[in-house]
Amino acid sequence: RWGRFNTCYSMAMAQTSQYREDIEDLTELTVTKADTYHTVGTICFVLNFQLIMAGRLGVHGPSPPGWLMGLYWTNICTALMFLVTFTWMAMHAGARATAGAAYLRTRSVRLPIPTPQMLDQARKTGNSFEKERIA
Repeated sequence: RWGRFNTCYSMAMAQTSQYREDIEDLTELTVTKADTYHTVGTICFVLNFQLIMAGRLGVHGPSPPGWLMGLYWTNICTALMFLVTFTWMAMHAGARATAGAAYLRTRSVRLPIPTPQMLDQARKTGNSFEKERIA
């Protein structure tokens, strides 16, 4: 009886640890992707600032018409706006995935801990022979 109880609980603990590993793997995948997006966003930030600072139009030659400069700066500012949103969402996704994994591991996928009643049912006591049926 006790051996069956221990075997059952060791299998339940192994199953729970597999669930926890699955949660870790899914979280690691999401965080890795979010970190990659964050890196790409940072590189695009650098390129955008290079266009603003070193690649200014009209510095080394005649200035283009005002309407073209208006389109240029509108596109640069729009790109910066999207890059800020993109980078913030990438950071938020990584943090949210980590927090979600911690929640799942601590609330949903817990190790099975037997209650005192379950332990009492699984063990044999000195008077258990009185409860046995003799056929």
